[in-house]
Amino acid sequence: MDNRPSLPAGSREGWPEAAPAAPIPSRWLLGALAVGLFLNETAVHFAMALTVGQRGLGQAWTEAFAGFTLDRYLFFTLFRFFPYGMLALAVLRMARTPWRQAMRPVLLGGLAGIAGFLAWGIWEALLPIYTGPHPETTPAFALLFLSVAAVPAGAVGALAGYWTMLVRHARARHRRA
Repeated sequence: MDNRPSLPAGSREGWPEAAPAAPIPSRWLLGALAVGLFLNETAVHFAMALTVGQRGLGQAWTEAFAGFTLDRYLFFTLFRFFPYGMLALAVLRMARTPWRQAMRPVLLGGLAGIAGFLAWGIWEALLPIYTGPHPETTPAFALLFLSVAAVPAGAVGALAGYWTMLVRHARARHRRA
């Protein structure tokens, strides 16, 4: 029988604290920032020009960066940072809970989910440029709303990262037994 006094709801007093998590190394945070900054429609367009369009390196570079302007880049970057910001808020919130040991797997899984979804969505939006039918204005709208749709993909990636951590810990515990 537990002889601890009853505590108000939400109080953690008297409960054991989880082991502190190793801080996320700055190289991971810099990598996340680099993915957020450089995985954009221009980078995917460059990759498409090389692979689907079978252009040479110089021609692909010229074609991908033909319409590049700093204001357009910053405009779409604001939209692209929405899912990354949501992931950052979730990970920072985890830092103050017993779940903090899962911060790194959740961050990496969420990053993979968001980056993969954005790369796939941008690829699909720009594909009509190289496959024959004339592109419409729809890809421009798709580029705006892809970031909102990437939030669930990031959540699935974060859950996959957490699940991977649980499996690794279970295997390690099983090997020790």
